[in-house]
Amino acid sequence: MTNQKTLGGIHTIEELVWAQENDPGLVDECLAQVSILPDLEKYLKWLHDNQVTTKVVSNLRRRKKRGLGIHPSSVCKRPVCLKKIYLECTGETEPLREYDQRSQMTFDIGTLLHDTMQGWLKEMFENQLEVEKSLVNEDLHIVGHADGLFSFPQTRFVLELKSIKEGGNYGWEKVQLKPMEDNVRQAHIYMYVENVPFANVFYMGKNNSDFKEHPLVFNPQIWAELEQDIVQVVKAAYEDHQPAVASPGYHCKYCDFLHACAEGRGQNAKGTRTSRVGRSGRIR
Repeated sequence: MTNQKTLGGIHTIEELVWAQENDPGLVDECLAQVSILPDLEKYLKWLHDNQVTTKVVSNLRRRKKRGLGIHPSSVCKRPVCLKKIYLECTGETEPLREYDQRSQMTFDIGTLLHDTMQGWLKEMFENQLEVEKSLVNEDLHIVGHADGLFSFPQTRFVLELKSIKEGGNYGWEKVQLKPMEDNVRQAHIYMYVENVPFANVFYMGKNNSDFKEHPLVFNPQIWAELEQDIVQVVKAAYEDHQPAVASPGYHCKYCDFLHACAEGRGQNAKGTRTSRVGRSGRIR
């Protein structure tokens, strides 16, 4: 049992639950440490003042084959199609990623921003930050990588980086007061898998060079809703060996499995997937 006299920080979800009930002030104290923007701004000023050159190494992938399993970046989407998640788990159908120059450039620019930010933060926080943290839950078949995992003396938190631009339905203006719900759900999957009590959803402006961060506290309700979807897919893929139920809609035209999905093709009878230019305003 957690002892109030010995709890000097919050490093796990269990400690978070105890502190929320017994020491709310400690929760606020640890949440304040999840903010990294003030430190980043000071570091960028230091780079300028000392004329320090930043070295960035990026690998711009042209075809990224993901491992089989439930990927947080997929299952966090709303609306979620459990059939798509099922196919990502089983590998029964090879995903088809058609080429579109603008979409590829959007992805490449996002990758460059991610790598630059991770490089800065690693220089700042050294061994207190693990970048591209591999996260696996064998029972739920979750596989993925968090952009970063911070481990401070008093707390731990996941870093979720998102590049975003001004304008559009997914634009910069949408994240000024709160993070996007898909991003919150994705961060919660990482928090649960790694047993981490906090997260920071950090937005990087692609065309305004600005930053916006949103520290999060693990919310068991959000995780419970995600777990319901995940358990359904796990049962379908690894126990019943039957496809999960599809949820066809407008999102089908963006799906890498549309070519093999009768339900999805029914939603896209008049069009094809030869162009994805309309997606270029979306975050990664």
